[in-house]
Amino acid sequence: MCPLRRPDPRSVRELVEGLEASHFNERALALAELVARGGASSAALVEALAPARGELRARVAQALAEIADPASADVLAALLDEADEQLRARGAQGLVRIGDARALEALLRTIDDYPDILREPDTLSTDGLTDLGPAVLPRVVPLLKAPGLMTRARAFLVVRRLVPRLAAAYDWQQLWVELGRYLPDAPQPQRDAAADQWIAWVGRQSS
Repeated sequence: MCPLRRPDPRSVRELVEGLEASHFNERALALAELVARGGASSAALVEALAPARGELRARVAQALAEIADPASADVLAALLDEADEQLRARGAQGLVRIGDARALEALLRTIDDYPDILREPDTLSTDGLTDLGPAVLPRVVPLLKAPGLMTRARAFLVVRRLVPRLAAAYDWQQLWVELGRYLPDAPQPQRDAAADQWIAWVGRQSS
């Protein structure tokens, strides 16, 4: 039997201050409690975000993204213009969790931001695009022709995850062969020719 979780007696403002604690565990506990309290934490976090800098700003943004309070949507959208890639990624993450109409554009814009070092080449935005499902494929497949190798690799990762979730059952390996054996690091003429086949194929599925 799991022990009962003791209520955290701290106020929301005290928990926000806890995000600056020197010990990792204290910061993690404060973050978890803020997220658990949901919308009740949002106003204090938004207030704390404006003056915060560095890692504290990133932790506040993470809390707002994980709470995903619709009242914070504009604040999260504003993070997309930050210089720090983690802040941009958190902005996109929050928008997709809210279900905001700006989420897809935000995810595409931040697909390379804040890579997960344990799940390379994944990012918060590859996860978000995957969560949105096959409907995003028409917007993702053009990135198979992106200039950057990692952008192409992340787009292909999303495509590979979403194609099997289409209504019709497709054998991934057979389809990959039929559509030109796309590889993100193949010579440009070869990969672009295959990417064009993927773009056309996705277009046919969407029509």
